[in-house]
Amino acid sequence: MNPRIVKWTKYEFCTFWLFYGLLTPWYIYKIFTAGAPAYFCSANPGIKWGGFMNYSKINLLNQIGDAYKPKTKFYPKATINDVPFGFPFIVKPDVGERGIGVELIQNKAEWRNYLNHLSTDLIIQEYNQFPLEFGAFYVRLPKEEKGQLISMTGKDFLQFTGDGRSTVKHLIDTNLRATFRKDYLYQKFQSQLDFILPDGQTLLVEPIGNHNRGTTFLDATDLISEKLTYTIDEIAKGIEGFYYGRFDLKAKSIEDLQNGNFVILEVNGANSEATHVYDPKHHLIFAYKEVIKHLDYQHQIAKQNHELGVKYTDWRLLAREIIQRFLKK
Repeated sequence: MNPRIVKWTKYEFCTFWLFYGLLTPWYIYKIFTAGAPAYFCSANPGIKWGGFMNYSKINLLNQIGDAYKPKTKFYPKATINDVPFGFPFIVKPDVGERGIGVELIQNKAEWRNYLNHLSTDLIIQEYNQFPLEFGAFYVRLPKEEKGQLISMTGKDFLQFTGDGRSTVKHLIDTNLRATFRKDYLYQKFQSQLDFILPDGQTLLVEPIGNHNRGTTFLDATDLISEKLTYTIDEIAKGIEGFYYGRFDLKAKSIEDLQNGNFVILEVNGANSEATHVYDPKHHLIFAYKEVIKHLDYQHQIAKQNHELGVKYTDWRLLAREIIQRFLKK
C-alpha cells in the first residue's frame, strides 16, 4: 500500500497534529472547566511547562536511583573523546521529543558523524541490551497517596527476517514501516543493500524503540502487576512535582518486569502519549476513548494541584516559547 494513503487511512500512522487535532472541541471544554488554557502544565509543577515541551530529561533522570537506570552522563558540549562507557552507547538530546536525535553509536566514525550534526546538551547512556522495552504510563492524583499505572506499551523493534532470495534493499522497499524512512535506511545500510539475507536469519533494522522509527507498539496493559505499580510509584514520588507521565524502561524478562526489576531509559511529562492505542489490533474509537481517559487524568491532576496552591501557567508565556521553537526550525 502507498505510504501516503496509509497515513490518511490508518490512524496508527496519522500525523500527530491530525490525530490530536480532532480533540480540539474536547480541549476547549477542558479549558473552561479548568479556567486556564495551559492548565496541563500544572500536572507536573516540578518540571518546566509540566513536561509539555522543552524540558530537561537529565533533571528527571538525576532524581532516579542508580539501581533503576543505565549509567548516564550529561555533556553541555560533547566531543569525539567523550565516550564514558565505551562503544556501543546511546546518545540523545537533553531536550528532545518523539525519538528525534536518539541514536545507538557503535564506533568512533558514527560518533564523529553524530557530533557533526549535534553536539550540545547531550545525554550519553550505557547501552542496555535487555531484550524487552516498555512504556509504562503513570498517574497520581495530588490528593491521593498512591499512584497507579493506567496503561503499558510493549515494543516490537523493526527487523527483517530473510527468505534466502530478497536483498536488504528489497526488504526495505516492501516493508511498510521501513518505507516511511527509506532514505535514512538506504544510507544506514548502504554497504549491505545488495546483500541477500539468508533464510530465517534476522536483521535488527532499528534499535531505537520509537513508533516513527518503525517500531510496532503493542498493548501490554495486561502485564501491569501490583509489584510493578508499587515500584514505579515509589520512584515517581522521588521526582519533584511529578504526577503524570510515561516511564520508558527495559527488562530482561516479563517476570522481571512484573517483579519490579527494570531500568528506566527516560521519563516523559505532560507530552506523554498513551502509545498502547497504536497496537494494530485496536480501532479508532478505542484509541480516542483511551486518549481521553489519559488526558482526563491530566486535567484532574492539574486542577487538584491548582487547588493545592500551584499557579496555572500563563498561556501567553507558553505561546511565546512555542512560536520561538517553530521559528528556530
